[in-house]
Amino acid sequence: MTYMTDAPTAEHPVPMSGQGHGYDAPAGLSSGQYRLRRFGGRPIVFQGTELAMAMSFTPGLPYWFEINLFRANDGSCPVCVKKFFSSSEEKDFARAWVAPSIEAALDSIETFDPAEDVPVRVSLSAGSMTPAEMEAAAMDLQAQVTNVRTHYASLVGEFLHQLDAA
Repeated sequence: MTYMTDAPTAEHPVPMSGQGHGYDAPAGLSSGQYRLRRFGGRPIVFQGTELAMAMSFTPGLPYWFEINLFRANDGSCPVCVKKFFSSSEEKDFARAWVAPSIEAALDSIETFDPAEDVPVRVSLSAGSMTPAEMEAAAMDLQAQVTNVRTHYASLVGEFLHQLDAA
């Protein structure tokens, strides 16, 4: 598993200038470009600056989030929300999109629902589970959804507070 303190990889939004970072810009990218890798889509490539970043890493928790907000040179605001896992059994992933303005980007960060990525790990087929087992599985899934939403919401609160204080 790659942590944010490790060398940058394509999974992390990184400035592609290579200056002082110990890596070279990939072929085809000019100095100052960013590449935001996305789950299920082509990467977002743009030139601009990172405006803000917040991470919810807490030792002992099985996952954490990172939020990155950028301003592209064309005035748009790329956003990336990443979820990292402590376990090497899980695969880290990122959601990225481009908002037309800072306000739209902040709104999209606030309304992003991390519960969409909570995996359902049990088959709820009626033939193999009793009603009590189905209810227990549903309650467990609901608890996971509540936990991931609460965790993300606390990071968003911290992120917005840092932006307001800056």
